[in-house]
Amino acid sequence: MVKQFKPFIDAQAVDFIHPDVSYAGGISGCRRIADYAALYRTPMALHNVGTLVRTYASVQLAAATTNFYRSENRLGRPGRIYEKMAAGKPPVVRNSTFQLPDGPGLGLEIDPGFMREHTPHGEDWA
Repeated sequence: MVKQFKPFIDAQAVDFIHPDVSYAGGISGCRRIADYAALYRTPMALHNVGTLVRTYASVQLAAATTNFYRSENRLGRPGRIYEKMAAGKPPVVRNSTFQLPDGPGLGLEIDPGFMREHTPHGEDWA
């Protein structure tokens, strides 16, 4: 995925890069893009308008990226539907900062009951 960002970074035609972990090679692919951009002192802002899983993946990537700038997310919307996907501890955002989860993997445990309730009829959420 670096090759799609490379021409813009090489030409210093962008103020920051804006990959999405779901479409730019996952955490590893985005990390390679960020590392290349860092050679040119180009910051990374993450595109994230997806589920809580994508938000947690973006948070983990951000914590490991030196040229990270910021990330979009859907937390805090009316009804807090994304936050309700989590079983146990909900995501914590204070002063526009997401507190890094401390659990295994991404640090997120999905609530199966919530997912069953919000999955379209005839589809399996798992």
